[in-house]
Amino acid sequence: MPTYTSLKFIDSVGKTTLSQQLQDNLVEFFSWGLIDKGGFFNVNIPAVGLYGGNKHQLRLVDDPNYTAGQVWEGYRNNWVWESGLSTVTQPIAISGVFVGGSFHPATGVGAHAHHIDYPNGRIIFDSAISTTNTVTAEYSYKWIKVTAANATPWFREVQYRADRLDSSHFSNTGSGDWSQLGQTRLQLPAIGIEIVPRRSFKPLELGGLSQWTYTDVLFHILTEDEFTRNKLVDIVSFQQEKTIYMFDVDKIAQSGRFPLDYRGMLSEKSVASGALNYPNLVTVSGYRDRELRFSSMSVQQMDAISPSLHLGTVRGQTEVILSQL
Repeated sequence: MPTYTSLKFIDSVGKTTLSQQLQDNLVEFFSWGLIDKGGFFNVNIPAVGLYGGNKHQLRLVDDPNYTAGQVWEGYRNNWVWESGLSTVTQPIAISGVFVGGSFHPATGVGAHAHHIDYPNGRIIFDSAISTTNTVTAEYSYKWIKVTAANATPWFREVQYRADRLDSSHFSNTGSGDWSQLGQTRLQLPAIGIEIVPRRSFKPLELGGLSQWTYTDVLFHILTEDEFTRNKLVDIVSFQQEKTIYMFDVDKIAQSGRFPLDYRGMLSEKSVASGALNYPNLVTVSGYRDRELRFSSMSVQQMDAISPSLHLGTVRGQTEVILSQL
């Protein structure tokens, strides 16, 4: 078929386009980069909160998708599933859960069989257990939530004071700060990454079809204090002229090697062969795609929306090469 009758830079409308590839890669790069620099906390048994309460104790969740007694969550969501960090202290590999003081492994069967929902920081039992049980676990959580901005819809509520385990709201299932489901509750600090609908092109070379492609990106930073906001604004903006490798989302999907499955737990292939974290995905033997370079990083906004909500915005540009297929 002659080239003048076909679209360029795309071989199938079913494949992931550049905007989505950029968003997925930037979320994974910053999420990994932050925990690899120590941006996580380990919760051991026992672990007392700064203001009281027990960090290791899970709370009963009133989730309409499950029977009462099936879902129990930690005080922080976004649990760490990654391993092999460059930090001296490593995240806790969750091996199971304690019910009434008795340990039940994650690989167990029977009345206390369960799976781990890492993104929402929950233990979900296959069958409901007594709602009067005391459920505890050792886990690690990511201090900073990195997410696609469009994955934070209008109905997602910012949760303040997530560290206040001494609050009576923590044990309530029908009201208070903890009444919303974890998947509709945004804990701070957080970075929302937005691919801006602004793009430009420049030929890579004379006579060639490949082009430099420049796409604008916004990093929306939300924190509960000015100090943390300024720290994250610095970290993001300091990536000026940083070059990284992207991974191919479609190839990962075809191979079935996404680290987590639709339930938020480690996928069967992750359990069998090891979960692929960001460095694994971008190796030559992994799913490496093209290079990406950050440029034009600038701080656009620094505001205090309220005494407990501080906003910072960093605008940048990504540079990648698109080649004719």
